[in-house]
Amino acid sequence: MLPGQRVLITRRCHDRRLFLSPHGDPGRGHIPEETENFFGYTLARATLKYGVEMHAGMQMGNHLHLSITDVHANRPNFKNSVHSNLARGLNARFGRFDSVWNGSGSCDTVAPSDEESLEDLAYADCNPVTSGLVKWAHLWPGFTTYGWKFGESRTFTRPDWYYDSDNCDNPETITLTRIRPPIYPELSDDELFAKLMKRCLEIQHTKQAEYKEQNRRFMGLKKLAKTKWWKRARSWEDRFTTIPRVAASTKQRRIAQIKRDAQWQAKYAEQRANVIEGRPAKLPAGAYFLPTIYGVPVEKPP
Repeated sequence: MLPGQRVLITRRCHDRRLFLSPHGDPGRGHIPEETENFFGYTLARATLKYGVEMHAGMQMGNHLHLSITDVHANRPNFKNSVHSNLARGLNARFGRFDSVWNGSGSCDTVAPSDEESLEDLAYADCNPVTSGLVKWAHLWPGFTTYGWKFGESRTFTRPDWYYDSDNCDNPETITLTRIRPPIYPELSDDELFAKLMKRCLEIQHTKQAEYKEQNRRFMGLKKLAKTKWWKRARSWEDRFTTIPRVAASTKQRRIAQIKRDAQWQAKYAEQRANVIEGRPAKLPAGAYFLPTIYGVPVEKPP
């Protein structure tokens, strides 16, 4: 994938278990504030280590959403750091030894336009509402970037029950900043934030109207507080479907992005063949494995 692309990462827990639930059983080590802090610290640690720009983040009960820009083509290492540390840390708290994440990996979708990028941010920030858990996004008790302005930072404390204090990669406190994505350049940071919040309110009002029409209620904080981490969500997606790679609002935009990706893959295959045959090679910007492991030269990003 090309460096600098905006990507929405979604990863689900094994068997849709509520391992990331902001509420659970304090008697078995699942304290909401500690879980939120652990999530924020882990995310901040990975973004700083691998130079990833974080635009939105959401800790749902059985999955997570991360909207990022992979500036230096370090997305594999970034995801490995976030997912593996969250898994090991949660297992340590719960006294488990099995998988935390499902075996199919994460779903990473590219946003080919400013409009789709903004929609990704709003989707992540409003997910607790669209999932029927809380009426307003700001009520969500787990980690969320809803309401963070672009450039705003939050500080998280090292969870000593998991991260080694003697490791220089684990500072006592760490700061996570919400970076503005490179979209709508004609708007200031405040104007873009206002545009995002307007879209978030539209999404929340739409869901509230839908529930009112169906005579349904949001779960609410009281029921959320009774959530058990070993339970699983009732909803279930269709199986054996195509995993999306592009989040586009029109067919034309989706096809255009697929063509750009295909051109990159063809160029990579050509240069990889040169490497195998011992000829001079320069891989396209965004290549990860061969440059990282074998030092094969890479083109500068456009």
